[in-house]
Amino acid sequence: MYRGKRLRDEARVPPGLIPADGLYLQGVLASDPQGRSISVPELIQVLQTLVVVAFAPLYAGAIARAEAVVGSKRGPSVLQPYRDLAKLLRKGSAVSDQASWVFRGAPFVAFACYLTVSVIVPIITNEPLPLAFLADLIGGAFVLTLASFVISLSGLDTASPYGGLGASRASWIGSMAEPALILVFFTVGAVSASDNPYLMNHAVASSPYVVVLPTHLLGLVAFFMIVLVENGRIPIDNPGGSTEISMIEESRVLEYSGREYALVKWGGWMKLFLLSSVFMNVFVLPWGLGDAAHLPGALLAIPVLLGKLALCGLAIVIIDTSFAKLRFFRIAEFLGAAFMLALVGVATSYVIGA
Repeated sequence: MYRGKRLRDEARVPPGLIPADGLYLQGVLASDPQGRSISVPELIQVLQTLVVVAFAPLYAGAIARAEAVVGSKRGPSVLQPYRDLAKLLRKGSAVSDQASWVFRGAPFVAFACYLTVSVIVPIITNEPLPLAFLADLIGGAFVLTLASFVISLSGLDTASPYGGLGASRASWIGSMAEPALILVFFTVGAVSASDNPYLMNHAVASSPYVVVLPTHLLGLVAFFMIVLVENGRIPIDNPGGSTEISMIEESRVLEYSGREYALVKWGGWMKLFLLSSVFMNVFVLPWGLGDAAHLPGALLAIPVLLGKLALCGLAIVIIDTSFAKLRFFRIAEFLGAAFMLALVGVATSYVIGA
């Protein structure tokens, strides 16, 4: 088992305390009591958030283009999401006279939630950055839930029938997806003896045999199923659907336009990017990340991250083009399967002692 039991939750130690075993906190090296490297981790912290913001549309565009190619279509350019954002940001917004401040503020709150998650999970480094102590993976799940909650509120706020329908459906799905997501994190926590994503990454990376443990494999499959659910992918929802009555994610935001709609779409792409990054960097390929003290290593980790996301995106494309959308009341079976896989994974960790 990973010897990091002694390092439980070190990334959340208050500023000024230095964790052991070479981990970084707030830019201070354990071997450098003078804190001479403090500016580099802060710079990497900003770089990591910029990577999420800048490359999330590219990731979504690459998946859309790949799905079109597999379907023998020409498809949009991988840069189309950037063109869509530029067009929407130049437009004004049409707001229903039934809408309140909840409708106007929800896109900004949701976008801020995704930015918050981007500073607490390992994207390009495997060591805690200055703001990593804000939350663990379970806290990050709650922040993502908050973003979904405010978007659902905005769908109800306009008194639109489609918005209300999408909000109720998304809330019903979320009520079953969130427990499964938290239980998935317990499966990795059972191996790493921590709920901190950086320590989880170290646990898997330092002991390659952990990747083939039943506990880890069951959690891996369950988390990938949750990634599909949280981002409205097949078999839960069709991201390219145009029939309002069958939409789930898109129907919640049908009333948005202009800059607010740009923030909603951008936030959705960031959510897909973040969950895919956590899936690859914690569950599948925890290697290839930089450290918190060297900027060149963090820069080299960016193309490595894009390569990992290409593999994750390929898996999403294969599922999107190979399966049909489930009937709405069959979604509970899909989520129940994810929950049971994670539950069995946690139980297995106690049986085999890992």
